[in-house]
Amino acid sequence: MISSLSRGPCALGVVSSLLVLSGCSATHAATEVSSGIYELTVSTERDACSPARSTGAMGQVAVVSSDDVLNIGLADGARVSLDQASGFHGAYDVSIATCADASLHREWTVLDASSGGFSIAYREEWIGIGGCAGLAMPEAPDRDCRADLLLDYARMEACEAPCELRLAATGPTCSCP
Repeated sequence: MISSLSRGPCALGVVSSLLVLSGCSATHAATEVSSGIYELTVSTERDACSPARSTGAMGQVAVVSSDDVLNIGLADGARVSLDQASGFHGAYDVSIATCADASLHREWTVLDASSGGFSIAYREEWIGIGGCAGLAMPEAPDRDCRADLLLDYARMEACEAPCELRLAATGPTCSCP
């Protein structure tokens, strides 16, 4: 369980529906995020992509909290780990195999958290995608673009040790001895 979710000096603001993080001296209050099953809902802050990114209720995902790390289930079935040392922020680039100059940049930042859930600012930026015809990726946009989304995780069921979270085709479950 993470008992302190401090992102260091930061500020969160909304400018014309655009999520903005900037420097200041405030820190997020101490919070508790526990391992468990969470309901994920995605909403749009800004989306310049076509087709638009998927939003709404995405179903249940598993979240594992250990020491100073959150391992979080995403809507596409992937997982991302965010740690306290990085300010609960993570980013990576994905090369598009069928288009040599194209890539997808993805970022996640925990905005706030409590025992009942947490929110993440998610950004994806497609770069060099405009010249790629016939991609075998249905989510790929038709041109370079950026989308800023808000991922809201509402805890449905806690799953603390000695219980274990298990991922199955039908969704996550909590199994206790």
